Amino acid sequence: MRVEKDFKAGPKKKTRTKILKSVLALAAVVIVLVVFVVPGIVSSEKGRKIILAEINSSIDGEIDFASLSMSWWKGVKVTDVSFNDGAGQTSVEVKKIVTKPYYGSILMGSLSFGETEILEPRVEINLSSPQAQLLQRPQREKAAVKKSQPIALPIKRIEMIVKNGNLKVTDRGGGTADVAGINSKLTILPLSISSGKLGFTKAEYMGLNFGPTEVDIQIENGLLRIAAFSSSVNNGQFNFAGEADLSRKPTLLKTPGPIYVLKDVQINDEAAGGLLMYLNPVFANAVKVSGVANFECERLVIPLAGATKNDIEVIGAISINELRLETSDLLGQILSAAGVSGRGVDITIHPTRFVLQNGFLRYDDMQMDVGDNPVNFRGVIGLDKSLDMTVTLPYTTAGRTARVGKEVEGARISLPLRGTVDKPELDLGKLLEEQLKQQLRERLREELEGVLKK
Repeated sequence: MRVEKDFKAGPKKKTRTKILKSVLALAAVVIVLVVFVVPGIVSSEKGRKIILAEINSSIDGEIDFASLSMSWWKGVKVTDVSFNDGAGQTSVEVKKIVTKPYYGSILMGSLSFGETEILEPRVEINLSSPQAQLLQRPQREKAAVKKSQPIALPIKRIEMIVKNGNLKVTDRGGGTADVAGINSKLTILPLSISSGKLGFTKAEYMGLNFGPTEVDIQIENGLLRIAAFSSSVNNGQFNFAGEADLSRKPTLLKTPGPIYVLKDVQINDEAAGGLLMYLNPVFANAVKVSGVANFECERLVIPLAGATKNDIEVIGAISINELRLETSDLLGQILSAAGVSGRGVDITIHPTRFVLQNGFLRYDDMQMDVGDNPVNFRGVIGLDKSLDMTVTLPYTTAGRTARVGKEVEGARISLPLRGTVDKPELDLGKLLEEQLKQQLRERLREELEGVLKK
């Protein structure tokens, strides 16, 4: 009996092994199909038509593109993309889109994209006589009967890099505004456009991380108006409102009055390198930046079309509390020259009024307390990255160190700051000159005292 049982066990074991091998072979075939066949199908003309049909059935409008190529490693490339909304008011053309999607998100029913390069996007928004425009486009009749809905694609996240973009807006009265040469980097999470309102769940721009936001934008009689709105940003608050006369060239977006733009907003490395280094070069090449910023704006003018960066105008006051910098080339030079240490201490930038006009930012005195040591800046910073500033050290000609809130004997040493915004240079030769002068003054004083004693 024992021999008979052993004899029957053999075939069962072989059957299990055979099944396992079959499963592994099937898995290998599936992997090969996924890796090699799926990209081929997606990149084919048939795949293009299927994808377009699925997208166009879910949106109020029509999308088309010339070609699509897919690679698991290189991502997706789409060329000659076009979009027209159902109301005949919005049209978009893009020369090329190169993106790296998170393929796993597709299985979850949403689309998420990593770095997405959008080359030469052309966006036109025409609010004048939309029904007449529809009659001029018979091929859009099918889309015209669709119920107008917010423009919203099932995109969960996209990290956009826009290169050489163009935006043209025509109001109901026929006035137009063009914004050309748009180059920016922006991360957006679900975006929708409806009835003059732009909304998104999250957005990121130059280190500013915005929360849920809805902006009411209206264009009437050639005047663009952005109604006052607030949004959470970096655990603080962002406030804005503006208007622009589209009939004037250059076209400038202006704030209607004083606005508390940033309130208790936390700053980071990206905000320091992209924005704050034009306010003070100590932020150039700084890392592990943190702090809480406040910005009250008296006047803000942003060029939209037919203008240059020299048309930017900003008048306001900024302050930063609880500021910390792990490293900063300029701050290191300043503190080393002053013989003090800023490592591990909080830095405070006192409220400082500044004026940015004609391509140059100016202020008379920006006091930066490094612990209890005051450092003062004044002068001019150019949008061309030029510098013409003076830094007053917490160090006197008499060799004493200044402390915040305390009087100090002797004048503090001031040094020229030259170079560029991203490569500032403190003129330490002047420090040696001041020290030599002080030594000479001390020597003369000693000689004079000796003569008087005689």
